Amino acid sequence: MMHRIDVSKFDLNLLVALDALLAEAHVTRAAKRLSLSQSATSHALARLREILGDPLLVRGPEGMARTRRADALREPVRGLLEQMGRVLSADAMFEARTSERVFTLACPDLLAPAVPALLAAMTAEAPLARLDVAQPDPELADVALAPAPKEGPGRRMRPLGSLRFIVLARRGHPARRRFDAHAWVRYPHVQVRLGTPGPSLVDRALAAAGLERTIGVVVPGFLDAPEIVAQTDCFFTAPRELVGQIAERLELVMLEPPVALPPVPVAMVWNDRAHTDPAHQWFRGVVARVMLSTLRDGAPTRPRKGTKS
Repeated sequence: MMHRIDVSKFDLNLLVALDALLAEAHVTRAAKRLSLSQSATSHALARLREILGDPLLVRGPEGMARTRRADALREPVRGLLEQMGRVLSADAMFEARTSERVFTLACPDLLAPAVPALLAAMTAEAPLARLDVAQPDPELADVALAPAPKEGPGRRMRPLGSLRFIVLARRGHPARRRFDAHAWVRYPHVQVRLGTPGPSLVDRALAAAGLERTIGVVVPGFLDAPEIVAQTDCFFTAPRELVGQIAERLELVMLEPPVALPPVPVAMVWNDRAHTDPAHQWFRGVVARVMLSTLRDGAPTRPRKGTKS
């Protein structure tokens, strides 16, 4: 009949003692290995015999010897302790260069242009790690980038800077001759489908000035808008810090908004449970460096005022 073992009686110290006793097959040597007294080690052996239902060590012609059950347990117990050691020290031993971990980032579409720079920075330090930006729930992501974030219980937050908005237009746009508020609302605009209800930042600013724009097309993603602007007379209002390279590639001009648009703060948010995790700390450091640099240095092309030529 199989001897049923109550694992609740097994603590880690007892498992370590079992490993030493099986390895040494001698109470005195096992005590020395464990840095315990001989009586404490003998007491541990007595408890193990009771729990396992086997004597484990018996007297033989040449001293103590392992029983058949003890021989069968020796390698599995050693392997179990080694595996526990790896599990418990995995975070403390995080090595970016060899890590194959998948890091998740909740990134609103507004900040999507920063993802290529973030991926490049990650790959430089952790070539085997992967970045997953498909996580829509900030609560489940390792890090969430958020415009105008709010404090919440169980969350940590680090400010990264602010977004300042410009207006993108094609280089030959007729409104460049005299770009003012009336010209801005005379032509249609590209709008990204927002996940939040209510008027956008641009619509609120225009309403305060007694103006209203026309939405010519609504697109599902931020990166779709510049392509439309390049081929039409539509305007697109976007963060200056994130569209410089796109504007240069598509030969777009960046114009100062004729109606003041307030900057939007951006922060990095993460769950308090992961605050001390070394892998998360490394990932947050990479995200912070890239975003701070992006929001500080801005786009390589400076926005222009409307020309009169």
